[in-house]
Amino acid sequence: MQLFTTPSKKGTPPVRLFQSTLENAIDAVVIIDDQNRVTFFNKAAEALWGYRPDEVLNQNVKMLVPERFRAGHDDLVERNRTTGQDRIVGSSRDLKLNRKDGSEVSVSLALSKMRIGNSWGYAAFVRNISAEYDSLNRLLDQVALSADSVSISSEQMEEAATKVNDGATRQAAAAQEASASMEQITANIRQCADNAAQTEKIANNSLTQAESAASTVQDAVKAMGEIAAKIGIVQEIARQTDLLALNAAVEAARAGHNGKGFAIVAAEVRRLAERSKVAAEEIVALSRLTADTSSKAGKELSELVPEIQRTSDLVSEISAATQEQRIGSEQINSAISELDQIIQSNAAAAHQAAATTKNLIEGSEKLKAILGSFRDAEGNINRSAGDEAANAA
Repeated sequence: MQLFTTPSKKGTPPVRLFQSTLENAIDAVVIIDDQNRVTFFNKAAEALWGYRPDEVLNQNVKMLVPERFRAGHDDLVERNRTTGQDRIVGSSRDLKLNRKDGSEVSVSLALSKMRIGNSWGYAAFVRNISAEYDSLNRLLDQVALSADSVSISSEQMEEAATKVNDGATRQAAAAQEASASMEQITANIRQCADNAAQTEKIANNSLTQAESAASTVQDAVKAMGEIAAKIGIVQEIARQTDLLALNAAVEAARAGHNGKGFAIVAAEVRRLAERSKVAAEEIVALSRLTADTSSKAGKELSELVPEIQRTSDLVSEISAATQEQRIGSEQINSAISELDQIIQSNAAAAHQAAATTKNLIEGSEKLKAILGSFRDAEGNINRSAGDEAANAA
């Protein structure tokens, strides 16, 4: 049985309308009977395959099937007739067909099944999608190229971010160590400043005491001189007393027995005068020795006072410099603390950048996987991969 082998003017108007519609359809339409013979081959099919209708009509449809499917095509169709397993019928698929001149063309194929007596015939609706495939191929190639570029750039960025992250981590550790060391140095300088200030006070007190001691020694030397002068008067009194005692002894000797008691008194006075003279001489010697020692001590103290003054000035300068160092070290410590915070922030940012780059790499890999899903194992575009790609995304 054949369907629409040749146009029939005797057919009813609905049949002619149906035939005319299929004949002028923009998609290629091929109808086969229950023997897999072509019974209808419209103009679009002629343009698609490059065959004339008389070359195809009444021929087995497998001449139009891609070469790799021809061997088992009849068995596949017959299995569908007998079992009703519609793996292809009622759906559409993309594939490549071979034209009469040997070239390939990408098409979208949809099969319909229709009852013919006790068997089944089939109608194939084929649309040329080569232009769509070419555009999609170019798009996929460009996107794949961009994805590869993004992947390479991401890997380079990840490597750079890793280095920055490592450097920032080392910087953060070094900054923390420097901050801790600077805090210790600042504490030491602060302690030195406090000690210098205390030393300055002690030096100033020592200077005051040394000046006071020098003045006291000078007063002592002056007092010793006065004591020596007073002792000289005592010596003179002792000498005069001794002379008077001698004269008294002479007069007592002249007086004889009456002057005997007076002579004894005179002798005692003379002995006291001699003892006073000796004591005065010893005191004078001691006074002179003390005066010499005090004078020497006063001279040494006088010479020491300028040195103590110089020491006090130097301690004051050291104290002032230490105070400046303390202020500077505290400023440096504050700056290092701020730098440490900045480095810590940079380290966190570098870590975040590394994580972001890793996510970008994973995203590019997913994108390449999604792009790969748009092609089958033979490199053909699989337009039905959209849902799978969306799920993967």
